[in-house]
Amino acid sequence: MAEPQPTADPPSTTVLAHWRDRCDARLAVELGVAMLAAERAEPSAIAPLNELVATMAERLHDFAAYRQADVRFHIGLAEATGSAYLVAAMTEAQGAMTDLIAYIAHPPEVLEWSNSQHARLAGCLERHDPATAVKIMAEHLRGTEHVLAGLLPS
Repeated sequence: MAEPQPTADPPSTTVLAHWRDRCDARLAVELGVAMLAAERAEPSAIAPLNELVATMAERLHDFAAYRQADVRFHIGLAEATGSAYLVAAMTEAQGAMTDLIAYIAHPPEVLEWSNSQHARLAGCLERHDPATAVKIMAEHLRGTEHVLAGLLPS
């Protein structure tokens, strides 16, 4: 079976010129959020994250639906920090990456691996393990950046 191809138009020249900046900003925001969420998360903030992991597991063959839950998961991590500023920063970082992420193929196997990282992140919040949360988040983000680096100009 052929790998699903991206449905989005190619990114604009402006996006192409600054794609690494977008990845860098996302990395800075998401690593801080992962650390603080693991330190601060209350059980009431973790349960919705686990529900989103289950939702994404059901949507591996529907990227648009998967991505919607994915964005909600990452914003939910920011909400678990208790910082409205970080929620806004995460929302901006996710929005800045949307057109780039839509440009790459998303076979179910890749989405399944990505979602297993989401599940591991939620587990870090439950255990209040910020060091592991940061490590998992870095791997999670570098995976996307690696794919983009193979497709886009450096």
